[in-house]
Amino acid sequence: MKRKILLRYPAEMAEEPVFATVLLETGIPANILYSSIGARGGEILIGVDASPEEVERMMALFRRRGVEAVEVRKAIRVDREKCFDCGACLSLCPTQALRFSPDCSLEVEEEKCVCCEACVPACPVRAITVRSFE
Repeated sequence: MKRKILLRYPAEMAEEPVFATVLLETGIPANILYSSIGARGGEILIGVDASPEEVERMMALFRRRGVEAVEVRKAIRVDREKCFDCGACLSLCPTQALRFSPDCSLEVEEEKCVCCEACVPACPVRAITVRSFE
């Protein structure tokens, strides 16, 4: 099961190879979904496909090295009252997490979503929102 982990780096760790070190130590591959790191610190959102125990171990290693590690569950919410299934959001989704069902209504495939939020401003009636849970 794929899980999304947000790593928040303090400024003093921006140039340390913590990410690479933890990946090498755990042997767990991670996909970088989003990153923003600079002189003042930053954050990296990663996707990990590993057992819950392995993911917890990985998060503990990040924390021990001074990096905040939080599991993030973001879900696209489609307001069915507003959505008229126009498809304006489909072409902007880089992972094709949004698609039409056989009955031509909008569907969200959460597993493919990388939380980029490109679909949100594309919706002409603002029927799409992204909610996050930490």
